[in-house]
Amino acid sequence: MAWASLEDGLSNLHPRQSSVTAPPNILLIISEDNGPQWGCYGDRFAKTPVLDRLAERGLRLNRAFVTQAGCSQSRASLLTGLYPHQHGQIGLATWGFRMYRADQPTLPGLLKTAGYRTGILGKLHVNPESAFPYDFAGIPVANFQRRSLADYAQHAAQFFSEQPERPFLLQVNYPEAHDPFLRQVDGLPAEPLSGSDVVALPEFG
Repeated sequence: MAWASLEDGLSNLHPRQSSVTAPPNILLIISEDNGPQWGCYGDRFAKTPVLDRLAERGLRLNRAFVTQAGCSQSRASLLTGLYPHQHGQIGLATWGFRMYRADQPTLPGLLKTAGYRTGILGKLHVNPESAFPYDFAGIPVANFQRRSLADYAQHAAQFFSEQPERPFLLQVNYPEAHDPFLRQVDGLPAEPLSGSDVVALPEFG
């Protein structure tokens, strides 16, 4: 089972089990409807210097695929290690779909057991939310509501200032680039594009 291996691996992160290697901190950034247009994945046009530095220092996956073409289903699979037909979140949370079990083992729950401080910024969009016992939650925005980047940074700073001695999981769910697109966020880009300026990729498959 996919989750069994993840659960076994997380059990090794418990601080009491190792006095030599400190548990790694985990920053999990989820953006909406993104492709591989990042510098760290070799894109010649995307300018993503901060993400590129994170990729150099962290874990970069070259073979990562969603389990189902839907926000809630994919998030539930990422946080449980299960396929949608196994965890039950087979449709969007907006439409009332939910996981089969509220006591389903999840990434934040297992990491809390291992001594981690856990936080989430932005929407969870998986039901029931009680299955995801984050210690800290900020900006629980609706699907198409946008907040400035400064709001995310301020909430992240608050999270990091509390119990800084503990290892952490911080999950940042930023709504861009989910359409409908915003032409500017915090004044960027200085010369925003409109839909007519963007050439759509041809259909394939």
